[in-house]
Amino acid sequence: MRTTLSDLTEGYSGESFTPSLVCPVCAGSSRILHLASNIHPDKPYDFNFRVCSTCRHGWIDPMPTQGLLNHLYARGSRSVIGEWGPNQLTIPEQVCARREMKRTPARYFELGVGQGHLYQLFVERGWKCTGVDPGNWAGRFPNVYRDLSEVDPTLSADLMVVFDVLEHVSDPVSVLRSLHKLAASKARLYCAMPNRESLRARRDREKWRMVRPLGHVNYYSKKSIALALKLAGFTVRYVHATDLNELRFPRRRQDIKPALTETLGLGDQWIVIAERY
Repeated sequence: MRTTLSDLTEGYSGESFTPSLVCPVCAGSSRILHLASNIHPDKPYDFNFRVCSTCRHGWIDPMPTQGLLNHLYARGSRSVIGEWGPNQLTIPEQVCARREMKRTPARYFELGVGQGHLYQLFVERGWKCTGVDPGNWAGRFPNVYRDLSEVDPTLSADLMVVFDVLEHVSDPVSVLRSLHKLAASKARLYCAMPNRESLRARRDREKWRMVRPLGHVNYYSKKSIALALKLAGFTVRYVHATDLNELRFPRRRQDIKPALTETLGLGDQWIVIAERY
């Protein structure tokens, strides 16, 4: 039997999907680039993968509502949860740790605590840490809430981390505006998200490894992430595309291409550092 959208809701009673013809970032017009197959192994469904004619942002259509996404993450649904990554700091997390660990401990906030490798590191270094994650897996860490609405609105965080999150939310600008309200003046914000302009994205199209609805629903160009941050009250200070590989001198022929991809900034994931203004 063919999978329908209602088959993907898993008992959620609210509005589940909405047509998404205009860009979630800039409200520009769009075109369908290709299809995007969802990740649930037993419920195959093809979404439209749309791209913005103005800021080159990418997203799936129809778009799941944030209520449905929160419901699926809370259930640990196979529609949104794939395999966990390595049991260590990711490349973006390493960038943040190297740049920030020498600072005097202050107020740290992380949206999407996940397995908590970076969060726990800041806890151990004496930072006053607050986090948000809808899944049960983050409950073992101190001061982690299920939803942004539960966080003390007077938080005023000095350092904010949003790694591998903005591709998972239906309205990224709204989420970033909520973070702006929790940020201290000149607070630094670290983000990482899929690079829709990467070498693999251009080559592989619907087979691109980052095309993973309902896990990933938004895909960023350099222009669209800068615009999303600006609309939310942040200024981009650093942006680089990484292929999630440590850069080493290539000693074998097969190492040359990954090294070039990393060096030239053609990788699958953006690392962005922004500042609240």
